[in-house]
Amino acid sequence: MRSNDSLPHNLKLLCSMHSSVSDVCRRIGMNRQQFNKYLSGESLPSAHNLRRIALYFDVASDELFLPAAEFNTRHGGRIARPDPQKGDAFSRIMAQAFPGDLRRLRPLLGFYHSYFLVPHSPKSIVRALLCLEENDGRVYSKDIERSSIGTSIRQRGYLSKYDGIVSYLGNCIFILEFESLTADTLTETILFPSYRKRLDILTGMTLGVTSRVHRQPFSSLIAWKYLGQNIDMRRALSQCGSLAESDRSIDPNIRAFLLSGDQPTSMSFDPRDH
Repeated sequence: MRSNDSLPHNLKLLCSMHSSVSDVCRRIGMNRQQFNKYLSGESLPSAHNLRRIALYFDVASDELFLPAAEFNTRHGGRIARPDPQKGDAFSRIMAQAFPGDLRRLRPLLGFYHSYFLVPHSPKSIVRALLCLEENDGRVYSKDIERSSIGTSIRQRGYLSKYDGIVSYLGNCIFILEFESLTADTLTETILFPSYRKRLDILTGMTLGVTSRVHRQPFSSLIAWKYLGQNIDMRRALSQCGSLAESDRSIDPNIRAFLLSGDQPTSMSFDPRDH
């Protein structure tokens, strides 16, 4: 039986970086009363619960039993989550809503090509380049979109750049983006993550307002195809633009999803299955 001398201290340190112990228990899916016993040193977690706790805090199970001083050295420098009860209203909202479950967001970091239908032009699909990156305990998105009026293959027109912030809440990924060039548009995208270890394609729905002249609200099915964490940026950008729906460079699974007209549910698929 391992000593529980250091476990309460180490758990309290990790919990202090979150909004509350109740929030930690809710996200782990653990009874608060039982978790309190671990915090007080009254009892030790079972092997199963220990794995759940370690997985949530992104530490090794054995590290939770390290001497307090050593644990502080390894993990004391983590970014503390803002207290949602303090600060102005905006800060409270941001602290509660973002990043959500950071542990589940981290495997999604990297570059993607995103695909969605051009508003009012059902035969054209936009391919954009985006990146998810972590900074100071939150996950941010950067999105570069080339699109045009018309349906010519690889036709390019105006350029849009979006900066966004990402949250994993419940079983969904939420991305709220601001168009940084014109500073006149917000978009929201909701994706449904795959529970597979390998991520290839994420699907969901995006909602926004058309840029430039028309300024019409629109929604579209959207699919993200994972490219990796280190890519040839020039090549990836050169592949972006408005594509004809028959363009063979579009993954056939993505094309079928976008043109199906179905509303996304908890759908997320792996092209290896098709």
